[in-house]
Amino acid sequence: MASTPASMSYATALVRNELFASPGLQRDVPKVLDPEEQVLLALPGVAGDFPDVLVVTARRLLVVKVTGGLKGAKVKREVPAPAVTGVSYRVGAFSRVKLAVEGRRDLAFMPHRKADAERFAGEFAHLLRTGELPA
Repeated sequence: MASTPASMSYATALVRNELFASPGLQRDVPKVLDPEEQVLLALPGVAGDFPDVLVVTARRLLVVKVTGGLKGAKVKREVPAPAVTGVSYRVGAFSRVKLAVEGRRDLAFMPHRKADAERFAGEFAHLLRTGELPA
């Protein structure tokens, strides 16, 4: 696959997390992004053969499922970025990142690692407040 702004920015966002062995996360997820799309944040879901990943771009938020095989990945849920009004993270046995979505049902996502989820929630909250990622 050729390098595109989407694949490069996705790789940068993904590597900020503790990764587990899932080549589909690196190889297949960029295929569902528009080539010129800028990925700001990524959060892998619970580890498995076919994990989910939460991807935040400048214009939309996606929950992508790695499916394996020929298809590679599919978008499970998509929300326009301006519709997201808040983020929270609840620690517990079933930790979840919850995104408040205006005019739609909220989005809950189970992360792979608590430390990654805490960092993601803090950075996403900063992005919502300021329009930029923390330095």
